Amino acid sequence: MDKSCLFISLMNGDAWGGSEELWYRCAHSLAKKGIKTGCAVYDWKEKEEKLKILEEAGSRVYRLPNLERKNEKFSGGFFRELHYKSRLREAALNLPVKEYATVIISQGGFEIVHFPWKRFHQRLSRYVLIFHNYNEHKNFSPAKKKILSAWLQSAAANLFAAGKIKTVLQKQLNIDIPNASVVYNPITFQPPANETPYPVPVDRDYIFSVFAALDVKRKAQDRLIRIIAALKWKERPFKLYLYGEGKDKDLLRELIEEMGLQEKVILKGHTSDVVSALRETHLVLHVTDIDAMPISVVEAMAMSRPLVVTDVGDMPKWMNEGRNGWVTGTSPEAIDACLEKAWQAKENWPQMGAASFRIFQEKYPLQIEEDFINKYIVEIK
Repeated sequence: MDKSCLFISLMNGDAWGGSEELWYRCAHSLAKKGIKTGCAVYDWKEKEEKLKILEEAGSRVYRLPNLERKNEKFSGGFFRELHYKSRLREAALNLPVKEYATVIISQGGFEIVHFPWKRFHQRLSRYVLIFHNYNEHKNFSPAKKKILSAWLQSAAANLFAAGKIKTVLQKQLNIDIPNASVVYNPITFQPPANETPYPVPVDRDYIFSVFAALDVKRKAQDRLIRIIAALKWKERPFKLYLYGEGKDKDLLRELIEEMGLQEKVILKGHTSDVVSALRETHLVLHVTDIDAMPISVVEAMAMSRPLVVTDVGDMPKWMNEGRNGWVTGTSPEAIDACLEKAWQAKENWPQMGAASFRIFQEKYPLQIEEDFINKYIVEIK
């Protein structure tokens, strides 16, 4: 039986994210076994280290042109976009999809309804779709509904990073999605076997940490900054660390300065050592507007940390209110009230972190990559 597989990642809003981990880990596992493996990704310089690892393991890597790369020298405006679309179309057409028995398409959103991917499924013999996000307020046009339905109906499997994605998408398209399942994304480090010790506050400051792309439309860091600009929060002994990179970094830096929070809110940038960042964290915040089941939440629980999350995606399913964290609405008033409740219970945070770890152990699958490969590609001994 042909075990070959081509992974296509269509996430292009950022270089890397939780949605990349599943296909990447599966591709690496297959390539190390000597199975023919290919990966097609948008060409971000921040991806190069990961792509080099894949190539060293034996995987072919196909780089899709990326308009965001700073070394691209186009004339600008309309002609720049036209030239880019021509290059992207050519790259998509040249992907050797017929050389692989299975094609796995991972999306940050709904990229398959856009150029040049909307009819790409017609070239594929067997493919699996992975959906990593949703938007309850999305209004697909009739044409895009037709395209998306065609993709879903012909897929060998339709996989969702959260059950909420499937529920919302079925309602928006008014269809029953066939061959549907929920899949977990693997966390980025080896889970600890035991609880992680809870840190003693340094210089009396508690550390609140946010791990998310700097994209205020989806991740709402600006709302969080405005909330803690209130006098009651300014006077409390804590710091807010914002980990991540993204298009709104300058906007957030300016907002921090405007609110006079330079000593309170720190833009930490991308971290390749999440474990160390979580070791010094006392409370993880994931108060986003658009999310499925972010691995940053699961990683915080693996490292025995309490959380505050919004009632978005499947995050509430990992929370036991008051036991390992709190769930809040997305409005500034709701977030502020929830943070206040959490702050007043800070003496309980170590015990709540321990509860997070126990819930993680109960819910997190042990072999995500191998289970995915065996179930959705081929059985590999």
